[in-house]
Amino acid sequence: MGNKIIKKLLFKSGKVLNMDYAHLLAQNKALSLEDIMALDKVQKRKPLSNQDEKELRRKKLIEGRKPNYFISLHVAQKAGDKAGYTKNKAFDNQYYLDLILKALSQHSTMSRKDIGELLWNKLPDWMTDEQRKRKVNNLITELKNHNKIVKKGSFKYSIWELVS
Repeated sequence: MGNKIIKKLLFKSGKVLNMDYAHLLAQNKALSLEDIMALDKVQKRKPLSNQDEKELRRKKLIEGRKPNYFISLHVAQKAGDKAGYTKNKAFDNQYYLDLILKALSQHSTMSRKDIGELLWNKLPDWMTDEQRKRKVNNLITELKNHNKIVKKGSFKYSIWELVS
């Protein structure tokens, strides 16, 4: 599907597409125009219809949970967005837990704010600030519940340190 065909079809449908992205996707003959338009919505973080979501999932073109979809690994590789995929995919919890423990072993103590700053840019791009705060709190709680770290001090001025 060439660039001219995409433009002609989009002009008729009244849709606005990132043409560079659409052209990369159009090189994949297995994708329909509807798939390309839906993937463009994903890239622009626009809502998908239930039908679009169902079809893209069936074809394994997207990952994530509603409304935070992102393009799948093989689409990212073909579209040249490998870094974007990795930023959205997130690491497993163990990565974050190990990072906190390593930082605490280096610094002896850290505040909740310090731990948040350590993890903030490593969390997935699709997360809101509130979701990031909740994730950091959940990670701290998990380490505390597994007796890996302990809180010292009052609520307002507490610090975290490794369990001896």
